[in-house]
This record gives sequence, C-alpha cells and structure tokens, in this order.
Amino acid sequence: MSEPTISKNWAKFTMNIQSIYKRGHTSRLRRGPATLWIHDNDLKCKCPKIKPGRLYLILGKENDGDRRDGLVLTQRSIVIEWRDEWHNRMRRFQRRAQHCD
Repeated sequence: MSEPTISKNWAKFTMNIQSIYKRGHTSRLRRGPATLWIHDNDLKCKCPKIKPGRLYLILGKENDGDRRDGLVLTQRSIVIEWRDEWHNRMRRFQRRAQHCD
C-alpha cells in the first residue's frame, strides 16, 4: 500500500493485489497493481486504519457507482491485517463455496 494522493474528497492509494478469493462475474480486478479509494471523511476518522507496507484482507465492493476503477472502501468494508496462516483457510472456504453454486 502506498501513501495516499488526495483529490476531490477522495484518497487514492496504490496497492498490489496478491490473491483474490471471491469476486463477481463482472469484476475487472486482477492480481497485480490496483487502485484503492477511501472517502476523506473515512480517512479522517481512520476507518479503516491502513498502514503503508502492510498486507491486508479486504472485504468490500469493487466500485460504488462513481466510475472509480479499483476498490472503494466505505464504512461497511472490512479491512483486517493479513496473517499468513489464513491462506490455506481462505482456499478451503473458496473450494466449499464452489460446491454451493
């Protein structure tokens, strides 16, 4: 995660997506560099608290209809600092979800 660039009420971060565990059929997210948007009101209250150089598990929507490419974090998004032992657990959840379709 990079330091943010602030413009027109939004903070823009550059991040590197390492894994995607679940996405919608129309998702354009891919592994590699991506943009993360946080409204400045959420950034001021430090919701969610994000530190550059750390790894995170992010649960949220790809966009919010504002035509912003990348992930848009809101107060409803979940951001948790990543733990390496979660990788196998997330893959297991992913396999189980495929059997439910």
